[in-house]
Amino acid sequence: MSFCNKNLTPLQRRTMQLMGGVMLLTVVTNLSTPSLANPLVDVFPWLSRLTTQGGHASALVVGTLSAFAVLPVLLAVWVAGRYLKAEPDEFVRTLVVRALLWGFAVTMAGNAVAGVFMNVYLRPFPLTVLNADLFFVATGIAFRLIQWSYR
Repeated sequence: MSFCNKNLTPLQRRTMQLMGGVMLLTVVTNLSTPSLANPLVDVFPWLSRLTTQGGHASALVVGTLSAFAVLPVLLAVWVAGRYLKAEPDEFVRTLVVRALLWGFAVTMAGNAVAGVFMNVYLRPFPLTVLNADLFFVATGIAFRLIQWSYR
């Protein structure tokens, strides 16, 4: 199996499209974080006044933004689970699970490193974009390496 579009089954093609949508949603959720450099706040300054009250974010806004930031993660897990449930080839399913585990491990390692840098330099960073990128790239590379190891 290759990630060339002509070699993908309809199930795999649809899953890749859904994961692309999850990536786009991840970018959108990062634009909703008020403490980060945000081009939407530059264009619409009244957005920053909506998210803060007296210099601090309200509990309702923080809770809503937190729930909104979790949405791409839940969707990615749902899409992966849906694919694994529907994949008829047990060998391919095993390869994908192993690649997902490696992708998760690399993401957690990257998250730990980014967390240290954010604490040392006291600067926020769009961590969910980093996590999503690391997860998808690491999973893709791991899948290729696992696939290659069986040749």
